[in-house]
This record gives sequence, C-alpha cells and structure tokens, in this order.
Amino acid sequence: NLLIRVTDSELLEKAGGIVQGMSGSPIIQNNQLVGAVTHVRVNDPTRGYGIFAENMWESTKTVSVS
Repeated sequence: NLLIRVTDSELLEKAGGIVQGMSGSPIIQNNQLVGAVTHVRVNDPTRGYGIFAENMWESTKTVSVS
C-alpha cells in the first residue's frame, strides 16, 4: 500500500538502493517511522513497495494469540 523511492545518498552509495534481505526494514520519512519495506522493483532498486506502520499496528488488533 506504499510505493517508495530511496533518496538516502548513503544507502544509494553503499547498496545501490533496496536489495534482497531488506524486507521488513524500516521506512523513515522526516525522522518518523512510516512503514516497512516489503518488495523491491526488479528493474529499479531505488524504488520499492512497503506497508504503512499504521496498517501493521491495526492488523495486530485482529490477530488472536492462543
């Protein structure tokens, strides 16, 4: 539910963008946690998909633990 573009110059320099294994990594915008990485676009590692933190939080309310 979130299309992201990597703008962090340090991340781009070191990794070239989103790489395999980054799923679940936090998405930070304006020093705030906004979500987590879910997928990378195959043809453009500077773009990917994520899920909003609010949606993750809401989903915990519907999961029952036995």
